[in-house]
Amino acid sequence: MVALAHHPPFQSKMADSPQTVRIFISSPGDVSEEREGARQVVERLRRLYPTANLETVLWEELALPATASFQETIDFLLEKKPIDIAVFILWSRLGSPLGAAVTRPDGTPYRSGTEREFDLMLTAFEQSGRTKPMILAYVREDDAAFRGILTACPDNKLEELIQQRRLAESFVQEQFHDAEGRNLRAYQTYSEPIGFTQRLRVHLRRALYDLLEVENSATWTEEPYRGLEAFDIQHAPIFFGRDEESCEVLQRL
Repeated sequence: MVALAHHPPFQSKMADSPQTVRIFISSPGDVSEEREGARQVVERLRRLYPTANLETVLWEELALPATASFQETIDFLLEKKPIDIAVFILWSRLGSPLGAAVTRPDGTPYRSGTEREFDLMLTAFEQSGRTKPMILAYVREDDAAFRGILTACPDNKLEELIQQRRLAESFVQEQFHDAEGRNLRAYQTYSEPIGFTQRLRVHLRRALYDLLEVENSATWTEEPYRGLEAFDIQHAPIFFGRDEESCEVLQRL
């Protein structure tokens, strides 16, 4: 029998004034399934945090005016409304290069919008006194699927695909490892989209538990111990746990 952790229901201290948590999802176009999975994860988590306003920030859902470049507009929107949690997803692409209008402080160009957005989040983290946003990074390790893409790719696109894969690998090396290969920043690996969504749910739930300043006073009115009775959906807010272990088991399966 799997032991279940007994936690109080999620209840924000500011129940009369819903707290907004903005969750930014950044990735190149090769992980569209993971992007949609991330949106669905946040949607499901809203049911567990009825006193909070969980807002997913996805570029495809932003009202981007035609008077500025794509990346300039994203930069403006991210800085106008601070991000609480930033989720970065990488696999075989780093993304399209930016124009001359968006460069690093030293004038050198960014290799992609993903790289620019990661830099923005790191800067915001330092400016906030290293409090937010919480940055979560996920890297897909799926050589078999990438080989399948290469096999089906037209000859005139092969070089671009391989170059993008190298750029993504270089970015991970530069941002998360030192020259000797030692880890500088944490990131999660996964082998397929379903593994990503499972892990993201676990990590967001932990992050939201802290961000929303959950009270310890339980409001559960039913008998908290089920005995031999089955646990159902309505019991999730008070009985949960073993999420990380469940992810490991499902990954192996």
